[in-house]
Amino acid sequence: MVDRQTRVKKKKFRKTPGSNTAVQYSRDKNSKARDSLTGKPLPGTSNQSKSVIGHLAKSKRRPSVPFGGILGSKSRREVWENYALVESGRKDITDVPIKLKKFIKIKEVSK
Repeated sequence: MVDRQTRVKKKKFRKTPGSNTAVQYSRDKNSKARDSLTGKPLPGTSNQSKSVIGHLAKSKRRPSVPFGGILGSKSRREVWENYALVESGRKDITDVPIKLKKFIKIKEVSK
């Protein structure tokens, strides 16, 4: 009989370079979703498996705010402040920090 600590782990079959099949045991845990700017864990998101999350309502998967599930509250506030300054003309898009630029989309004004 297999010992208990091996029995509870996930069993993965992997090919080795010598074309043999080896068994690798792992106890993988799903990690918490992280803020893409600061790397801190996101509040309001679960760390369940994809199959469990897929059966939940969209409002239970992530917060229903702009950039919910991507940015935390401090990062989101920073993005919105820079967006408002650029939109109003008080700040140029080139003055926005590079890490925030991908979240700020400015509509082109056709003349």
